Amino acid sequence: MVGYAEIVQELRRQAGKRPELADTVELHCEVLEAQASARIPSGGAALSDEEASERLERGRPLLSPESLSIDGQALGELCDRIGSLVAQRRADLAEAVAAIRAWFVDKRDQIETLAMGYLREGRVRDGVEAGLDGNLVGFIFNNAMRPFLRAQAQALASRVDDAAWYRARCPICGGEPDLAALERERGRRRLLCSRCDNEWVFQRIGCPFCGNDDPGKLAYYSSDDQVYRLSVCEQCRRYLKTIDLRQAHGERLLPAERVLTVAMDLAARESGYGDG
Repeated sequence: MVGYAEIVQELRRQAGKRPELADTVELHCEVLEAQASARIPSGGAALSDEEASERLERGRPLLSPESLSIDGQALGELCDRIGSLVAQRRADLAEAVAAIRAWFVDKRDQIETLAMGYLREGRVRDGVEAGLDGNLVGFIFNNAMRPFLRAQAQALASRVDDAAWYRARCPICGGEPDLAALERERGRRRLLCSRCDNEWVFQRIGCPFCGNDDPGKLAYYSSDDQVYRLSVCEQCRRYLKTIDLRQAHGERLLPAERVLTVAMDLAARESGYGDG
């Protein structure tokens, strides 16, 4: 798995060529640096080879909420740190972020329970029910959880056979993808997990969110250079950004591409497609 320093280096290199992304890139670089400095428990979930194979055969990710190893204090501190970074970079969000940071402080004793709920549902339900901005809570908590889940993905990825897991959710943590890539050599579609940065192979045709494979309800829009595609599903109104590595020059780091393609997210949402 690509390291934090490499992602930051690539983002800042690209930002030098694309000044319109400078503020967005710098926020994400600061978040990545905060993630890299977090205290993360070592080792993956305690699974035997037999247990791992059984879970995968049943379509269950290797990491269950009950097996999640989290340092609650470290997670709480990272939530606060990321919230602070967002507030510093986005003055227009400072009031909303302050409310979220205060809420996380109040929930500090329950933060491991929040983490398990997040792994099950992909969101922080309690925050939304408390009237907080759901997108902001999701951004902060997802990025605070990422280093913990990345560590698990690094420890468990060797247990997954690409040929045996053609499913829409991540085989490590069960997360949804937020980016796809068409491989340079074989053209297979690989998905990038929105939570743990694990990559896995999935079928070329079909929506990874609702399972729709009706060509009449699927479409994609390509960039002028054919490097990027915005794939959309008319059945669930979700979208997925894709980079075609066969058309791209040089090495591309998918976690960096997640940030460098923010304009595609905006275009999709303005057209009425959602990411969750």
